[in-house]
Amino acid sequence: MGCINALIKSPITVSKDAYDITLTMLTFGPDQYNTAGGYREPKTNRRFAWATISIHNKLQTEQQLHLERILLVAGKKMFKPRIIDMDSPLTMSANPSPRVAPDETISRKLIYAVPDSVIPQKIVYEKTEIIIP
Repeated sequence: MGCINALIKSPITVSKDAYDITLTMLTFGPDQYNTAGGYREPKTNRRFAWATISIHNKLQTEQQLHLERILLVAGKKMFKPRIIDMDSPLTMSANPSPRVAPDETISRKLIYAVPDSVIPQKIVYEKTEIIIP
């Protein structure tokens, strides 16, 4: 299953006109995603990078997000999330394109399968970059 290794010490927030995006947690591991129907693991020589992200809609209108476009960047490689989770006590797949009401904040866990040698440098969404120290 693998242990958990934290990659950030505190939350990182970036603000844009339409939203605030916060990287609350970024870890390597665990290397297993459990559901009622079984579990998923990364392939050999890969591991899971777990990013907990919250997005706050600052507009007076509803926004549709595209969570599958939140990329983990390491060097010249970009990784799409393999799993998008509701970030609740029970593992539950989340809608990858939720609609967010005005002044609403949502939180999701994005799970990326990355090569063992990869060290994330940033998270990118719609030209917004969260640099990982």
